Amino acid sequence: PAPQATACAHPGDIALTYNEGPSDVTAKVLNGLKAGQAKASFFVNATWLYTQQYAMILQRAYNDGHLIGMTYRAPGDTTDGMTDEQIRADVTNSAKVIETLIGVAPKYIRLHYSQPEDTRLENIVRDMGYTLIYYNLDTQDYNFKSNPKGIAQLYQTTFEKQLDTYDSKGSFISVQYDIPDTGSWQAIYDTINQIDTSGYKMVRLDGCLNDKEPYKESATSKKAVGDKHSFGSPGYKEGQ
Repeated sequence: PAPQATACAHPGDIALTYNEGPSDVTAKVLNGLKAGQAKASFFVNATWLYTQQYAMILQRAYNDGHLIGMTYRAPGDTTDGMTDEQIRADVTNSAKVIETLIGVAPKYIRLHYSQPEDTRLENIVRDMGYTLIYYNLDTQDYNFKSNPKGIAQLYQTTFEKQLDTYDSKGSFISVQYDIPDTGSWQAIYDTINQIDTSGYKMVRLDGCLNDKEPYKESATSKKAVGDKHSFGSPGYKEGQ
């Protein structure tokens, strides 16, 4: 399998990532992050961006200073019937939709889970200049729709286990689903408080990975670029 980022460079850092939005609850997530003065990273599904409401929410997320990546899901959940060139074109089209809305193209990509692992797809997107992002903390927020407080408790348990096992802080990339069917949007305040209480610092993925160029110049380019919010720039914000 192709290399994927699964944790942050510095112990004590945690990057919250949200998959598969924008959705009807993204604005609530953004409101919660704003209230907590925290930044996160959103892996957006370009399919939803043809709806103006969701396109505008993506622009708000970007303008609020959050990092924008993309999720990619092959048509019919398999690339078996696709040539390499068809895959490249499909991925590029998704990235173009995002680029049109925020002015830079995503570099961080999360592939829809497939079994067996689609190593051809992984290698193609890496060759296109993307960085594959995985995670090492699954909030399982889809199990907590009726008990959103359980999500913050899961963070607490994870941090405590880390301390018990290694006597030190870890570094985490956590995954939440930015959709109404999970408890994540309701859990945002408790989650930020728990991260704070446990002595961890919330970072965007570019800060997590020490990456000053977390975007691509364009959907068709391999050249990595930074922007006004990216790690190392005066506009970069972290913490909570």
